[in-house]
Amino acid sequence: MPRRFRTVISGLVLAALTAVVGVFIATPAQAASHYGCSYPNVCLNNGSYNGGTKIWQAWTPAYLILPEGDRNVADSVINTKNDDSVWLLDTGVSPDRYLCIPADTYVNLGSYAHPARPGTWAGDVDAVVIFPSSDNGLCSGSDDVRGGSVPDGWRPSWA
Repeated sequence: MPRRFRTVISGLVLAALTAVVGVFIATPAQAASHYGCSYPNVCLNNGSYNGGTKIWQAWTPAYLILPEGDRNVADSVINTKNDDSVWLLDTGVSPDRYLCIPADTYVNLGSYAHPARPGTWAGDVDAVVIFPSSDNGLCSGSDDVRGGSVPDGWRPSWA
């Protein structure tokens, strides 16, 4: 191959690589909004996550008791956060029960059996814990929805 063509081809390859690397460097990581819940929020819906009405949302790591009208109403949850898991709490049973929702997950609560009552988690959420990013968005080391129990009146150590 003549030297002139090798130089042109080398130049084209270098330009293409520079463009590709530039795209990766210049494009910041972005999280996705889901079903009307914008990043970086956690939203509770009355009805399904893909067709219900948003009743509550928050974004900051915290232990939050839901406002009176929003307690024991939610049928679904949308967690748009990239690296924070969320616990939905039912404090009306003893011990308190939680359902952990991993980062970037949305679920209908009617799909999860409540361990202390007949039926499902739909309509049984009265408090929410949004964990800080130090939990890597996992539930007990997994990206699966998981439940458990904590002593009555439990609060995270950082809350």
